[in-house]
Amino acid sequence: MPVDHERFEVSVPGGRLAAGRWGTGERVVVASHGITANHLSWQRVGELLVQRSDGAIALVAVDHRGRAGSADLPGPYGPAAHGDDLIAVLDHLGVDRTVLAGHSMGGFVVSAAAEHHPDRVDALVLVDGGVPFPLDIPADADVEAVVQSVIGPALDRLDQRWPDEEAYVDFFRSHPAFGPPNRFGPAAEAYVRYDATQAGDGAIRSSVSKEAVLADGGAAIVDPDSSSSIERIGCPSVLLWAPRGILDQSPGLYHQTQIDEVTSRLAHLRTVLVPDTNHYTVLTDDIGAGAVADAIVAAVTSATS
Repeated sequence: MPVDHERFEVSVPGGRLAAGRWGTGERVVVASHGITANHLSWQRVGELLVQRSDGAIALVAVDHRGRAGSADLPGPYGPAAHGDDLIAVLDHLGVDRTVLAGHSMGGFVVSAAAEHHPDRVDALVLVDGGVPFPLDIPADADVEAVVQSVIGPALDRLDQRWPDEEAYVDFFRSHPAFGPPNRFGPAAEAYVRYDATQAGDGAIRSSVSKEAVLADGGAAIVDPDSSSSIERIGCPSVLLWAPRGILDQSPGLYHQTQIDEVTSRLAHLRTVLVPDTNHYTVLTDDIGAGAVADAIVAAVTSATS
């Protein structure tokens, strides 16, 4: 059955934050997207979550500052600032505390929210993010170079232009992460179309602010303090990780040795490998989104039992 999607806005410092909701359930989970994404990257998870919870759980996801419907919202950026915005969403919805979910950069955002607002967070569901990446970064590293080394084409895309929206969609349709075989489904297409915006010369570009991405990447990837909130919290957390990366390469952002090391140190964190997924499809296709939806249901059930 189709699941309704409703867009709304929330007052935050500096303006209005865009968000979307799937479902009308009394239990509301709030989600944070990746560094160059938007709230519609959570669409398939939202649909499956409503279905698999029999309508008891709703999903709300935001457009972070500098992206899509929040493209004109100014900084501050970084996991802590975005985490504060998530708490503003909880206030807007009248939700005292809940489960937070985050993909990629969003994992660092929800971890920061749990660190700075522990009384508002029951548990975390992290999706291929939120645990510091296994990088050896010198103290004087160039931020843009480091962010480029991690997200590569996702950063390059912010400087590119396309003649029309269909050309932009085709760019993603042929992206290594989505095929072959073709894994560019309706949820991925909706997220891409929502990101497309018109440049001053009439061409199509991404709605994402490069300034925001570099600030967020500097915090979530380069800054050891901003990237390590997961190590300073105690709420139950699960990391669902993909074996392949942004370009469908292997290994992905995480590898088994690092996963084993971090779980041996952090008693509150467990990890789940989601087979046959990469950094994009772990959220957008039925295999990945189904695993994420099931993890959210389990986290909500545990928090309310």
